[in-house]
Amino acid sequence: MQSIILNKVRATRKGVKSKPQNGFMSLELGLVLLIVALAIVAAVLYYRDNLRKTAINTTTQQMLSVSSNLRAKYGQANKFGAITTSVAVRAGVIPEFLRAGTGTTATNPYGGAITLVPASLNGTNDSVQVTWPNVPKDQCSDIETNIEREMRQVSVGSTVVKDGGGPMDIEALETACDAATAVTIDFWVGRS
Repeated sequence: MQSIILNKVRATRKGVKSKPQNGFMSLELGLVLLIVALAIVAAVLYYRDNLRKTAINTTTQQMLSVSSNLRAKYGQANKFGAITTSVAVRAGVIPEFLRAGTGTTATNPYGGAITLVPASLNGTNDSVQVTWPNVPKDQCSDIETNIEREMRQVSVGSTVVKDGGGPMDIEALETACDAATAVTIDFWVGRS
């Protein structure tokens, strides 16, 4: 041990400098790991947000497709009173990819059974009520605001958030969407 110290002292006296250490110091390594961890977290959050937005857009398109198909097929002939889930599925009102195995039922992407029943908003059987259950609460408000222009009436759970073609009640919408982890959206399609 003494000889190592003596060699260093002699080398220093002769003007020979000791060799600098190569590689990362622990502080530098920690900083690099922190940056990598932040990049991973940002990528995961971006990915999750994109999945949520994709689900919202997909559900919106599916609901609008059902609405459009109902109006085109039954609206002009005033046949809303004859609509059931089974009839709508067999008639192709419900897109094929939402149909359950039996051919007379349909399931939404959240695993909820889609149902259609005749409804009377302003007159007898002047609309169809479509029930879309198990919608995640973090998607509820966005879906509702996307579809409300095309629907006569909209409710979240038992709360009517758009009544008879009127404007959307934003406060009621946000409160109803926050009420549970998954909510049921009902929308009414029909004649004005």
